[in-house]
Amino acid sequence: MRVLVILMLLLVSAAGAITDADYSITKSKKSAAEISGMGYHGTHSARLSVYPGGSSKSVPITISPTRIDALDKLALWLHPASNRGSIELEVMLDGDGDGKSSSSDREDASILITLASWSDGRWLDTDGNSNGWREFDASESRLDIKSKDPQKSRKDVSWSEAQEILRGMDVVKVYIRLKGATKYEGVSCYVDYVRIAGEVISFEPLERNSIKRAKQSSVSPGSTITYTITYGNNLEVPADIVIREFYDQRTLFLEAYPPPDPGTINVWTIRGLRPGEHGQITVKVKTLRGSATAGIDGSVVGVGYASIYRKLSTEREAYYVTNSVRIDGGGLNRSASATTKVRSRSGFVFEFEEHGSGSYASSEEMDYSTTSIVFKSVSLANRSPVSLNLSMRTIDYNSTWGLSWSCENQKLRSYMQETYYGDFINLSSTGIMRSTRSTFESRGSVKGMADLRYLTGGSEVGTRLYGSFRLGSKGVVQKKSR
Repeated sequence: MRVLVILMLLLVSAAGAITDADYSITKSKKSAAEISGMGYHGTHSARLSVYPGGSSKSVPITISPTRIDALDKLALWLHPASNRGSIELEVMLDGDGDGKSSSSDREDASILITLASWSDGRWLDTDGNSNGWREFDASESRLDIKSKDPQKSRKDVSWSEAQEILRGMDVVKVYIRLKGATKYEGVSCYVDYVRIAGEVISFEPLERNSIKRAKQSSVSPGSTITYTITYGNNLEVPADIVIREFYDQRTLFLEAYPPPDPGTINVWTIRGLRPGEHGQITVKVKTLRGSATAGIDGSVVGVGYASIYRKLSTEREAYYVTNSVRIDGGGLNRSASATTKVRSRSGFVFEFEEHGSGSYASSEEMDYSTTSIVFKSVSLANRSPVSLNLSMRTIDYNSTWGLSWSCENQKLRSYMQETYYGDFINLSSTGIMRSTRSTFESRGSVKGMADLRYLTGGSEVGTRLYGSFRLGSKGVVQKKSR
């Protein structure tokens, strides 16, 4: 006979959440664990069910390795939902440091605890009148230790005795297991407010959300980033929560919902938050675009040695902005952060260089903004030997004149470069770069060498000249119209 088993699995895991314990909620043909609308701590809980003919249903909870001898709390609240049944805890311990616990590993062990039983919907260890929600603490129960190591195996010991026997071992997982179904009758119950060491699980929809989350993983410069902050109350009494945002200096606060405390842009005080209640805050910030404008002009005339280099660029490299939050109150006292990449931005790059010795006259004008670069230059250079008389010595120069300029328009994928070397250079150049158009023009006379290169759309045009010559060049690169 073939048996078809349908398994539905919901894995819940999120780093930096209100609780970092991981648990799974599953359904199968014979059993189910699901989030219910009935809760002790908050408005929700986990409902465990085993259908007639089934054996058991477990909710596994994985925690960060915690020493058994330092585990000061392992408790949960239960509410019967059927006539009879029992809840069993199985605590899995790692003894060899591999982060796992296996029944076949001699170094590992497990603790089995029959935590609670009920019949006719009432708890068995009471006077018969107790029903409804009740807290059960593993430290108040008798238990069995199971291990391949006979020195560790024990039956009917107390929690404190087990802690001493298993001292140094790490608790890595806890199973909450429902049992008691028969061939003809199923069993079910509600589980809520599980406390394992410093972790609290309330099975609330928002408790597994990241405390701080960015909607966008990357944005363009000047764009908006939306953050979601999740908070909650992990205590059993109402609590005041204080939330503080810390904005990256390269962002500007835009708005938040709900709005922050009066007179602030980064503090929220939530008063009287009910046990198990969770909420969210949405914050919007804007990244800086990095806009700037400048006008530069100047001139120089004289005899001597010159070496000049200038660079203007509107290109922006990618960078990362990080916003963080601090939540205090409700048993949390935690920090979290979210990082978003601000993508690189293509732009314009202008470079200009001159050097040599002799007589020299130059004037230039440059206008710079994030959307364009415009430059105009006039240079007249005649090579001759010069001597610089310093206080301690004299330095002689007799350097060939060199002049070069280049324009890169990354938005149009165009590049222009002109380089000149010689004893005499008389040159007037103009270049304009904008998002949709680049223009350039050079005129003059040269005694020496000229190397002209223009690259656009993957095609390159180059010219090299030697001797004494006059030249005139002009070109236009523009964005193709659709």
